[in-house]
Amino acid sequence: MGTVATYSDRARIKVNDSARTQLLDGEVVGILNGIIETIYQTLVNMGSNLAYGVGTVTTVADTIEYTPTFEFDGFWREGNWVDGEDTYIYQVPESDKTKWDFGSSTSQPEAFYLTEDSKIGYLWVPDKEYTIHHTYWKPLTVLTDYSADDFPWGGIWNRAIERLLVVEMLAIQGKDPSIHASFASTEWDNALKMVYARGIRQEKVVSNMFTVGGI
Repeated sequence: MGTVATYSDRARIKVNDSARTQLLDGEVVGILNGIIETIYQTLVNMGSNLAYGVGTVTTVADTIEYTPTFEFDGFWREGNWVDGEDTYIYQVPESDKTKWDFGSSTSQPEAFYLTEDSKIGYLWVPDKEYTIHHTYWKPLTVLTDYSADDFPWGGIWNRAIERLLVVEMLAIQGKDPSIHASFASTEWDNALKMVYARGIRQEKVVSNMFTVGGI
């Protein structure tokens, strides 16, 4: 039995729905997906290590676009580089291809773009084989099976998800969820502490605060 069933059954006890007279299992899964989507957005916004992965693309001379072996929801601004280099390549719109004379010039890539079908294009067009690393946001896997599925993120958010589910179920029943909302807030804060302990992205901050004349 997966953690979806374990923690959802606990939530059912708290809202007096062990007999499943209020919500079917599939309806609970739908509520849970809304909860984990909210958590996922929070993890992305704070740059949590729980939400990203690193993949590679190996280029071929004179080939501009590639289908990566990993699925992604987006890329870090400072997390994409050619193997062996100490500077990042950066993302540009596909329409910028003309600035790199993509039809007749090749060199080591210094930028990349995404196509409408999720291919990655490199600019300059590669002149030889390169290994290019990409730090990307991992897509969230939707829950589908009440009995077998597990919550993501290694158990860090399980108790918070349970409490948030209780709040949602009580609201659906027309009952006051305020006490359980307080418990949910505590569990949310506890989970965030563990997220910070696991690590978050430290993005470089650019500021002119300490330059002469603000220039």
